Amino acid sequence: MDVIAQGSDPTFFHRFAKHARYIYQKPHVMRRAAENYARMILMGQKRLSRVEFALNFECFAKCEHCSIQHLETKAPKHRPPMDLDQIKDAVRQFRELGTLNINLTGGEVLLLPYVGEVVEAADPRSTVVTLATNGVPVTKKKAKEIADWGISIVTMSIDSSTPDFHDANRKVKGCWERMIDAIELLRDEGVEVYLNTVLTRENMDDGDIYRMIELAVRKKVMLTVNPPMEVGGWEGDDLGANAEMSTFFRKLMKYPNVRWEGSTNYFKEGCMAGIEKLYISHFGDVMPCNFTHLSFGNMQDKPLSVIWHDMITNPKSPFNRIHDHCLIAEDPEFMRVFMEPVFQSDVHPLPIEDHPAFQ
Repeated sequence: MDVIAQGSDPTFFHRFAKHARYIYQKPHVMRRAAENYARMILMGQKRLSRVEFALNFECFAKCEHCSIQHLETKAPKHRPPMDLDQIKDAVRQFRELGTLNINLTGGEVLLLPYVGEVVEAADPRSTVVTLATNGVPVTKKKAKEIADWGISIVTMSIDSSTPDFHDANRKVKGCWERMIDAIELLRDEGVEVYLNTVLTRENMDDGDIYRMIELAVRKKVMLTVNPPMEVGGWEGDDLGANAEMSTFFRKLMKYPNVRWEGSTNYFKEGCMAGIEKLYISHFGDVMPCNFTHLSFGNMQDKPLSVIWHDMITNPKSPFNRIHDHCLIAEDPEFMRVFMEPVFQSDVHPLPIEDHPAFQ
């Protein structure tokens, strides 16, 4: 734990300094952020802060816990994926609703030939465009491409500090080493890297979560820690966070290089699913987050502004405010009322028109 102790400075100012660089690095982002705050405070409007945009579901890794597993296998057969023009128009709509961070994800998004065009449509000068990959496709040439596109941050998942465990979970030999190599290749091109992991009972009990934090400190990268969620490959596995895990999870947030998804909201820390953040599949389905497979509409049918308004104003929707905990990981009542019907459905995501809680 010496590495953690040496790098630890759990203060507000440390975290503020981490993000304050955007003031001079991306002044157009700060201008748009200021406009969002003005609209929210002075005009009472709602503004999005982040969109997770899944450009594909294809991936050569087969992660046991993959959250999109059923979104791929149980997708409606009649719905084609969005084409490139529709994708670019979707990005335009994200920005119109205030979105400051567009995260391009998959599947493995680097399998697609047109990622650079999507980044250009997002305008990386005035939007923080990030990209999620498992790291395997990142060569020296690809790292330069990513930098040239204008990507601000690349996020890569890590399942363990042990290469063999990570590779076995992803069914890709050498995946861990390629991920570690990608950190240096991207850094050489001036691209910031974040690692992502999931807190589990196993890595909490055996201390591997601390070893992953130590690895992040040594590599000088941020580590996003997510609580365990019983969706996708982990559906029905009784992995949800109990009181002990929830307390432990919050203690981890005291390390300056550790964060969670709810730490960068406009006003209040917490679960921002729906109210500030959306997940859009490459079929166009609009969901509160990438783990909550409830579709409030499809962007191939109607504008995002209409779908989002319905999501946050529907009197039966819990996505009209910031919650102080992760609904999927820490709220058994939410899971019973909203997610059990999804798990029982043959179609993912489940349209709210077919969900009993919205009848």
